[in-house]
Amino acid sequence: MPHPRSRMMSLSIGLLVIAIAYFALTACVLQWMRTDLDAIAMPLSAYLIGDGGAWLRCAYYLMAAALACLAWASYRVTDARARSRLASTLFVAAALTLPPVAITATYEYSAQESQARLIHSMAAQSTFLCLVMGMLLLSSRWRRDPHLRRGSQAGIVLAWLAFVQMGLLALWQGAPPGLTQKLLIALILLWLGWVTRQLLRVTR
Repeated sequence: MPHPRSRMMSLSIGLLVIAIAYFALTACVLQWMRTDLDAIAMPLSAYLIGDGGAWLRCAYYLMAAALACLAWASYRVTDARARSRLASTLFVAAALTLPPVAITATYEYSAQESQARLIHSMAAQSTFLCLVMGMLLLSSRWRRDPHLRRGSQAGIVLAWLAFVQMGLLALWQGAPPGLTQKLLIALILLWLGWVTRQLLRVTR
């Protein structure tokens, strides 16, 4: 009989794999399917309503659950001397703020549209900030972990690239919002793929 923690770890890793694949596939398909939207100009949140919007909202909810699992799994596998409760807290915070990003998009053209847009913007910014800072912190801790040190350089590079891209998204007002936001999301997905691979390697 497998240890309960081993089962929980397997479930967490499996959910991460499914969430990353589903999110990436859904987002890419919608870029091709939604010919009414300019993929360069429109951020991913524009695809949350209309044709295929329900599928993308499900991807957001699934990713939120995966981030909560990442908070637990990454803490458990990290050497006790290198563990960071702050990194896990940041992942949980991102997991909590991501669903409102999807939910508030459905209030467009309603009486609550103005309030929903404000909440949507705050939730999206909070999600990006918490997630990227958690990525940086966990990557740096794993670089000092004797079991997770191997391959940690890729995680640090991706985390820093995401941090720089997040800064460009916030400060470069003249850049196409769709392109800059989707590039940040792509870097985050790549980092999540890296962290999932590290979890698989260390738990074998």
